[in-house]
Amino acid sequence: MAPPQRSRVLRCCSCRLFQAHQVKKSVKWTCKACGEKQSFLRAYGEGPGADCRRHVQKLNLLQGQVSELPLRSLEETVSAGEENVGHQQCQGAEGSWEGAMESCPAGYSHIL
Repeated sequence: MAPPQRSRVLRCCSCRLFQAHQVKKSVKWTCKACGEKQSFLRAYGEGPGADCRRHVQKLNLLQGQVSELPLRSLEETVSAGEENVGHQQCQGAEGSWEGAMESCPAGYSHIL
């Protein structure tokens, strides 16, 4: 019985995706996602094809989770800033409660 095909875990320099490719004598390879032709500088893993594919899935999942973190914190900051701005507008209007209630945007009058 022949030994299982060896694969390498590589990362595309253009689209930044991890991929499993069969081990060849040549260092040149083509990205399966974006078609970019390149040579590999670093192998992130090497072994049987099934193991490399599982490793690629984990690496791409982690990369996706890490890339979403700044977006989530930015969205939370923006939404918190909008709430604070609306609250400040209600408090600072005309110096009286009646004026504040009248100039308050819909949905913020219950805060006062």
